[in-house]
Amino acid sequence: MSYRHSDSENEFSDTEIDIETTSPNGENNGIVSDHKKHARAQHNALERRRRDNIKDMYSSLKDEIPNFNHERASRAQILSKTIEQMQFLQREADDAEKEMKEAEEENARLLKELEELDAAEASCRTTPERTLYDPNSNNVSYMN
Repeated sequence: MSYRHSDSENEFSDTEIDIETTSPNGENNGIVSDHKKHARAQHNALERRRRDNIKDMYSSLKDEIPNFNHERASRAQILSKTIEQMQFLQREADDAEKEMKEAEEENARLLKELEELDAAEASCRTTPERTLYDPNSNNVSYMN
């Protein structure tokens, strides 16, 4: 194997590595074909895009965390704060659901009470007139 070091970088670049292969009988097959170099370059580009996408998603996730303005936050910090925020929001949602259930029960109780009052009022209207006699006077009054 032979490596060429790039003068512009302190690391080896995948695109600058020449690999010589030897066949089982000891013959030198020379430099890896352009096809293999192209395939390696494509793989490296795909992997770079994948890492960049993950980096962008972490950045987007960090931006969605309220009151979290750490410019150089680690991925672990971002995930930890995200979990905390999700747990907080879940508790709020549970509390809101509990309040809504209590309000629905109160509403049902008040509707039942209103129906009972309406029924009582209706029964008063359908009751026949009653007469009241005042023995101190000769007046008769009628009451609904």
